[in-house]
Formats: sequence, C-alpha cells, structure tokens
Amino acid sequence: MGDFTAHNSRWRLALMFVGCIAFVAAGLWMGGALGDAPSSRRYGGGVIFGVGWFSVLFFGLCAVAVAKRYFDRRSQLKIGPCGVFWRPWSDCTIPWSEIADVTVWKHQRQKAIVLHLTDPVRFPARGLTRKFGGANRYLTGGDISISLTGTDRSFEEAMWAIEQFRSAAPHSRH
Repeated sequence: MGDFTAHNSRWRLALMFVGCIAFVAAGLWMGGALGDAPSSRRYGGGVIFGVGWFSVLFFGLCAVAVAKRYFDRRSQLKIGPCGVFWRPWSDCTIPWSEIADVTVWKHQRQKAIVLHLTDPVRFPARGLTRKFGGANRYLTGGDISISLTGTDRSFEEAMWAIEQFRSAAPHSRH
C-alpha cells in the first residue's frame, strides 16, 4: 500500500475564494462602503457597521490565505508507515511512536482529525498554526488538527489511511 497523499484542490479552493469574496462584499455593504448601510430594528447601526467591517477584515484575510494555497502544488498531507506529515503544521513527519492518540473533532458538518502527541514541544508549529495553537488545543482537546477542506482527498480516506498505517507501525501507541 502506498502513502496517502492529499494536495490542494484548485476547484475547491476557487469555490472557497468566491465565498470569501461574497462575504467581503456583504461586509462592505453592511459597513456602508457601497452606499447606505442596512438597518435593523433589532440591532443598532453601530453593530451592523462593526460586523460589516469585521467581515471585510476576516474574510479578506481568508481570501488571501485561500489564494496562496491555490498556487501551492506541494502535498499538504502525507500518511504512511513513517507517520503523519501535515504541511500547514511543519516540515517534519511526526512518527507514529510520538502520536499517543488520534481522535475526531466535529462541528456541524465539519470534521477534523486531531493528533494527540506524547511530547508536543518536539513538534512545534509554524506561522499561523503556531499563533492559534492554544485555541486549537482548547477547542479540540488535542495538539494538531488536520482539516481536509480544500484538498483533493476526503476525511474518510485520511482516517482509513491512519487506521491502516497506525495499526501496522511497530512502536505506535494505540
């Protein structure tokens, strides 16, 4: 059996980018940049204005991140006999012997694979994943969250690969 590999999916990322731009446009409208801002009996104009500009900022940054991923043709996730490699986390493969547990985090229809490491300090995150690592641990209860959103492979395929390779690993702790 060959390694499981997931790459960025250009068409899925393009759809995500269009969605981000739609939210930016809605935020501009709510923020009053495209004419009169909407009004509501329930929320004051300041709330709508603030939500609008927050949407512009947040989804604008998401659009930039998605656009960056669009041009990255490298593999994003590899699962094999040596362990798990998750490019957004680091350039290192985490060996099965360092993965204490693998769980699933679910929210609505989204699922993420959560790796629980024996010594998380040995596998530090980089970039934004480092900045949001504490929030990730609080939310999922684990050390590394792997989402296949925007890739060419499914959550189910990745979980199957984890089960196969992890059970075959000589020093895995399962």
